[in-house]
Amino acid sequence: MADILVVDDVAENLHMLQLILRQQGHTVLAAINAEIALSIIQRKPPELVITDIKMPGTSGIELCKLLKAEMHTSHIPVIFVSAHSDTDWIVEALHAGGNDYITKPFIPAEILARVDTQIKLLDAQKSAVKQQLSQVMNEMVIGVAHEINTPLGTAITAVSHCGDTVNKLVAALEAGRADTAMFTDKLRECDTSLALSQRNLNKVAKFVSMVKQIARVECPVSPTRVSLLEFAEKVQCAWSGKPVELHLVVPKDLVAVFDGGLLASVLDTLIANSLAHGRQQGTLQVTIALDIEEGKLTVRYQDNGLGLDGISEEDMLKPFVTTKRGNTGHVGLSASVAANLIVNALEGNYCVQNREDGLLWQIALPVEPV
Repeated sequence: MADILVVDDVAENLHMLQLILRQQGHTVLAAINAEIALSIIQRKPPELVITDIKMPGTSGIELCKLLKAEMHTSHIPVIFVSAHSDTDWIVEALHAGGNDYITKPFIPAEILARVDTQIKLLDAQKSAVKQQLSQVMNEMVIGVAHEINTPLGTAITAVSHCGDTVNKLVAALEAGRADTAMFTDKLRECDTSLALSQRNLNKVAKFVSMVKQIARVECPVSPTRVSLLEFAEKVQCAWSGKPVELHLVVPKDLVAVFDGGLLASVLDTLIANSLAHGRQQGTLQVTIALDIEEGKLTVRYQDNGLGLDGISEEDMLKPFVTTKRGNTGHVGLSASVAANLIVNALEGNYCVQNREDGLLWQIALPVEPV
């Protein structure tokens, strides 16, 4: 059963549609115009919208265009209600992003069948996402094994070589063959081996820390009342002294209720990723803009880096895809961790664009009313 919003300026039509849908167990909300419908959608987006094509003021077609234009509502299917003579309107409505239509006078069986089709499509999409997630998790397990085994193997080999070097030195001492030159040479070998081991163990520690970030998705969200400006200034302060300059575009008096710790983790991950992959010579410039728009916290993150070099936006979001593999310590998890936190922990949406002037992340998050 689904949450459905019905929009019609005729009370009798609203009543009839509500009656038909509720008999099937659906939860139905009603709006007599597009403005009220948008207000309802801002508070809690429904799973499906059924709207009359022709309404005073904002038409159903315009309502559909508004929904499809917004990142956080573009996924909601829209079924139009029309009269038999509305062929041109129906064509325009479908071009505007409508998924289906039903005609007047209402035939309950037809309405339920068309609604059921859209719900099944939604379920199929959710199933596909779960299947894709399962595949990603399998790839991640393989990637984790590789990313940990490689530096661990190197560290073990380095420590083993150091042990062999010490044993040879002890044997030389016992045989009376050790001199200053041998001591110096063997100690340098040990120093090189230990340094190699330390570098690789640091890679493992960094990787484990990144994996722990992924696990934060499963932690309970802790929304609190947050001043957007104070939040942004804390993020800015945390990066002071680093080769990055954060420019804040945040209204002074805006307050929202959300999990500031999780969003700070997202921004920290994006900044670290920009420094690692996008920074040209000198100081990286990053602009972070926060605002509240239509009941959503919007975050605009823009760096002035090199952008994506050799990979697409889609590839960037895949785990373990990186352009800097090797001794750099980059394993290709930063972008996927940030995306995972946005979608699954914060229940938001995002869009990534590779632009000539750098990389742009646009994020929209639901916030509780203050």
